[in-house]
Amino acid sequence: MNAVVQHNPSNSFAIDGMQGAMQLAKAMSSAKMVPQHLQGSPGDCLMVIEQAMRWQMSPFAVAQATAVVRGKMCFEGKLIAAAVQTSGVLDGRLNYEYTGSGDTRKVTVSGLIRGEKSARTVEVVLKDAKTDNQWWTKTPDQMLSYHGARVWARRHTPEVMLGVYAPDEFDGVPESRETIDVTPQQQPDAPRIPQTPNYVAQYKRGLAKAENPERCIAARTKWIATVAEAEESENPIPSDIQNTVMEMIDKRQDELAAIYGETHEADDLEHAPA
Repeated sequence: MNAVVQHNPSNSFAIDGMQGAMQLAKAMSSAKMVPQHLQGSPGDCLMVIEQAMRWQMSPFAVAQATAVVRGKMCFEGKLIAAAVQTSGVLDGRLNYEYTGSGDTRKVTVSGLIRGEKSARTVEVVLKDAKTDNQWWTKTPDQMLSYHGARVWARRHTPEVMLGVYAPDEFDGVPESRETIDVTPQQQPDAPRIPQTPNYVAQYKRGLAKAENPERCIAARTKWIATVAEAEESENPIPSDIQNTVMEMIDKRQDELAAIYGETHEADDLEHAPA
């Protein structure tokens, strides 16, 4: 696959197979001018690049018209319309005819597929298509054309739309690449999985401050109680962590016992009779 070169005369990118696409994805993810949801994510950038290659478009131009909505990569309406127009399946261009006004404003999209004699059409009514996006109020005809082109393509040329979604296909989500939701939504009643504290780091800091063996004995007592409480709460501490902390306590106690013993021996010699 690395020997395959994807070249598009309409832009300057020549991608040498998967290795070339992966290198470009790394470069794209490090760019500051790409949308935020693609920054630092070579995997998502690779998805955009693969789609751009199928559409014969510039990956960076495609990236600027993307959004992540409910965990899915979405493409703006104007990009989808351009992809349909440049896909090569049409004989000519898509045609848009508008009728009605207000919420009953309607667009009829028609296009002639190569090799066929009759144009195929779809109709989209404003009240059935508009979302909360402000552009549906400012430029309804333009938004209707984008929406109509997507509906036409999904119905008549699904190979162009394979795996492609637009933000307005999700209920209540405005068509904007600023709408980003990359974090899976947790159900309100879903039980939370308790996180195990970093006991090793905690006890390492505490034992470093211990001044005598008695402090280590107190630490051991506290650790045994902590392990028991974790068992009762049905969130047991892993055995390797239990053993590691106990070994740390024993080692520090031995060190302090040796130092403490030497100190007391020195005191005894100091006060011994000549």
